[in-house]
Order: sequence, then structure tokens, then C-alpha cells
Amino acid sequence: MNKTFTNKTGNLILELRQETRSAWLTIKKTGKLIDEGDILALIDEAGIKYGFDEAMRNIRENSLEKEFDVPFPIAISSERETSSALRYNFNPELQLNLAHGISFTDLEKLKFMNSGSCVALYSNNIFEQGGSIYDIFGELINRTSVDAEQAKLLVGDGVSFEPSTGEFIAQKSGYPFLDEQERINVLNLLIVHAEDIPTGAIINIPIDTIVQGNLAYGNLRCEGNLTIKGDLHSCQIVCAGDLYVEGEIIGTHGKGIDVSGDLNCHNIREARVFCNGQIRFAGIIESSFVVCSNDIYGDEVNSEIRGDTIQAGGSISIATVKPTPASKTEIEVAISPYYRALLMQKTRELVQLKEDPEANALEIVDLQRKIKTCEANLDDQLNSFLMRSTEHKKSIKVLGEVHPPVLFRVLKHTYHLKNHENNLELVEKA
Repeated sequence: MNKTFTNKTGNLILELRQETRSAWLTIKKTGKLIDEGDILALIDEAGIKYGFDEAMRNIRENSLEKEFDVPFPIAISSERETSSALRYNFNPELQLNLAHGISFTDLEKLKFMNSGSCVALYSNNIFEQGGSIYDIFGELINRTSVDAEQAKLLVGDGVSFEPSTGEFIAQKSGYPFLDEQERINVLNLLIVHAEDIPTGAIINIPIDTIVQGNLAYGNLRCEGNLTIKGDLHSCQIVCAGDLYVEGEIIGTHGKGIDVSGDLNCHNIREARVFCNGQIRFAGIIESSFVVCSNDIYGDEVNSEIRGDTIQAGGSISIATVKPTPASKTEIEVAISPYYRALLMQKTRELVQLKEDPEANALEIVDLQRKIKTCEANLDDQLNSFLMRSTEHKKSIKVLGEVHPPVLFRVLKHTYHLKNHENNLELVEKA
């Protein structure tokens, strides 16, 4: 629908023509003087900002005369027919064949994108193809025409298509890539063989990962869930999700194993393990330092704890407890053992770094930030403990035999076991 604007004296009429996206001015022959300020006021009132050069070009090309009572263009939005092209926000040349496996060399070449990101879009490059990129009101012209049905054929795993914007959106965080059918996918699960993981360097993996085989002397930082289809031997692992070890954790390297989620494994031997979730194990925890924010569950028949220190923020349930000749066995239910142990470890690291503050300046700043976060989390858990309901009391339960000497502690109460016992249960006291 067209719209007109008229000045107070009635000798200027500005018409907005919707169909042609243009503005036309008519000067009435009334004998009154034409005020340039009135023309500018009408243009401002109509909200016209662009298209003046196009209007002048139209007048010259069509030899139009500016006559009384005859409309002439003052603003035109010239638009050309353009074709849309699919533009990728990643390198489409790096195609992956998941059936043949992926190496870390492949992964380094790919671009990681978060969930909700635009991984590709249909775009007509208006800067390259010419014509106005704005209408006469200064609004960006959207001239993209997309075949939605054809676009849907390009949608692979982890991607959706938005017809209104012509965008392909990542539905999960990961690495976008083209498969053999030219479909757009997002890789969010990495499956690698343990022998293909480099040793001697920190390997950062931002997605869920499955490692096939026994992993030895690895140093992994996984932002997702991590599954080891074998044993972890002398490794240093930081896992932001859950860690599942099909075999056993044998020894540790560096700072040990730090799991933000839950840990499931068979055995833990001579290792340092920090877990902010709960721990489930089927076999033996032996000569290890293990701290856990929540519950520790052992197999009801086959689980066994031998030697060193086990701490849980929740309850502990196992089948058997035995000492070892090399170390005593301490099993404890404590307040926030995970953050307390983590804070002690990081404080020791900070002391070591400050021995050479200039060389370790960046590491010191980063570690101080982590210590503050750890302190805040520790305070939160302490407050939660004080405010909790005591309806469900914490406990240590041994379903089978307990062989002395063993030290048990449930919060502030300590029990030194000096005699053999069966079916022991120690419950939190007020």
C-alpha cells in the first residue's frame, strides 16, 4: 500500500511506492515558492535514508524532466536477481570417513563449534553481486531464496536447518564436517585406539571420547565423558564429565585422576583418584588415595578395600576390608573431601611455582584463580552440609568380613577396629 506525505502549504507531495521500493516527489504549480527545507522535512518524516544516487541515475538514464505536477523519483532501491550460495563456517574440504577412524592429526585440522552455532548458511553476497544492499529506509535487503527441501537433504547428524534464515545450526557441540554424501554433520563422539594417543604431551579433547584398548602414560584433558575400553596405567586424566574404565586404574602420573562427574571402574591400585561425583567399583581398591564427594559403592560380593585412605562425602558400601603389610587402612565419611584434597594439592603446587615467580607468572595467576574457585565450592558444600536434613544419615557398611587393623571415621566419630568382624555398619551420630 502506497503512502503520501504533504507539506503545510500543499505544494509538495511525497509518495512512497511499496511495490517498487521507491519514493516520488510531486511539485504542485501553485505559484508559491518552493522551500528546500520543506523537501528535506518530508524526506525526514518519511524515514528515507538511502537510494538518492539510484534515483539520480534513473532520471539520467530515462531522460526524465522535473516538471510541475509530474512525479519524479528522489529515492530508489534498485535490486537485482541474485542466486544463493551455500557458505560453510568450517573447511568443507576436510571430509571425514568415520568408518576408517579418526586420528588426532585429523582432529587438529577441524574447527570446534559450540551447540547453537551456525555451521553453514545460504547467502547471496550482495557486496559482490551489486545493487542496493539497503532499501530506502536503511533496512538491509534480504534477497536470499532457498529451496528448503533441497536444503534438508544436506542435513546430517547433529545439525538442523532453519528455513527462515537459511542457516544450518549445530544441535550439539563438536566438529562440523561433510560426509561422503556432502551432508553436514557434527562429530561429538571421538573413538580412538589407545596406541594412537601421543604420550609426553597434554591432549585436549572437547567432546565425549572412547579409547579402545589399554592406555599407558597418557595425559588427557577431556571436556566430555571419557570411556576407556581397557586399563589406565600410569596416566594423568582430567575429565569434566563421567569416567568409565572397563578395566583397572593402575598407578597414576602427575596429579592423578580428577573426575568432575561419576567414576566407574573395576580396580584401583596404587593410584591417586579425585572424584566429584560418586564412585562404583567391582573389584579392589588397593594402596590408593581415593576421595569422593558423594557415595562409594563396591560390588556386594567381590569388592574389597586394602590399605591407604578412602574418603567419601556420602555413604560407603563395600563387601570386604583388609589391611596391607605396607600401609594401614583408613575409611572415612567426611565433609567435602574432594574439594579439601584438591585445595591442599593446588596449594602445594602454588608453593612450588612461587619458588621462581618470574618464570611461572602466568601459571601462578591461573592457579590462584583455580584455588579461589575451589575455596568457594568448599564453602558452598560446607553450608549445604550445615543446612541439610539428617533424616538420611551417612554410614559405612561392610557386607562381609573386616580384617583388622582398620580405622573407620564417620564425621567426628572415630572407630579403631582391632578384632575381626562381619557385617559391620557404622551410622552417623548426632
